[in-house]
Amino acid sequence: MQTSLLRTPRSGRTRVGLGLLCALLAGPSVAQAYVRSRATSCKAVYWAQSCLYVQADSNFVKDLTGPEVEQAIQSAINAWQTHISPASFLQLKYLPAQGVKETTYKDGLQVVKFRAVEWCRPAMDGAQQVCYDKSATAITTVSYINKAGDPNDGQIVDADIELNAVNNIFFNADKGKAPPDPRNPADLWNTLTHEMGHMQGLDHTCRGPAEPTSNCTVDNTGAMRPLCSDVARLRLTNPAYMTIYNTTMYAVADPSETRKRDPQTDDVLGITETYPASNDPKSCVPPGTAGKGGCAVAATPGPGPARGLYVLGLGLGLGLALTLSRRRRLSQPRA
Repeated sequence: MQTSLLRTPRSGRTRVGLGLLCALLAGPSVAQAYVRSRATSCKAVYWAQSCLYVQADSNFVKDLTGPEVEQAIQSAINAWQTHISPASFLQLKYLPAQGVKETTYKDGLQVVKFRAVEWCRPAMDGAQQVCYDKSATAITTVSYINKAGDPNDGQIVDADIELNAVNNIFFNADKGKAPPDPRNPADLWNTLTHEMGHMQGLDHTCRGPAEPTSNCTVDNTGAMRPLCSDVARLRLTNPAYMTIYNTTMYAVADPSETRKRDPQTDDVLGITETYPASNDPKSCVPPGTAGKGGCAVAATPGPGPARGLYVLGLGLGLGLALTLSRRRRLSQPRA
């Protein structure tokens, strides 16, 4: 299980990364920056079905009403569907909240759950409790077949979103500023659109200082992802970096930001090229369908937290024998 997070820089602590992505040093701002999550074999993860069912846990956070939460979920779904249809066959379908839900790879349901008491995933599915970095605004766990050589290697079987209401106050920026609160203000729609990108199999368009470069995690042109700190520092003089900075899948968000609400050209291209309408399997897997294969869980240590500019893609390191859960986090700077 691997995590990625969207964070924001704390004032005065942003680090300047070394090294630039040569392929992005010059040139026009064109679609070239989408990145797909990959299995250990380097195969890009993917959904083999047409429909993903998204449903909120009915134990809503106290900062928002149930209708407000459900509207934000629908707004994020509509933002993706408006941009990817009809070019893509993948459909995000909303289900009204009904009862308490927990995040598990076994149900085939894409759950949206607030953690308001403790920013931890409880012990379940044979794994121990996992507590997250408090700077992570949200974490999406994408569970997929992780078995090199298997014909289903990389196939996603489930994806769940957890929202950090312990350290963030979620609100609707359309209604004005967030109420006074010591927690970081985060627009829920903005956060969910980013996390739903991970749900569909997209990775961050930049990397954090703790993330090693990998021949696996490259953009669609085969170029290595640049450091997020370089993108932030050089975007005003580098059009390609500005393109990356503006993507919904950029790994950093400012307090109260709404820029990620609508997927940009690169984000959309990542979905339409992965799930073109011409390849529609015409198969909608209903919620409750179990994941494939038996799974044994082993915990492995992940790298330490990033400093300054926080980015998605830091490993938490819980792995499943056949199904690997990838956790991706969105972090935000502290107000």
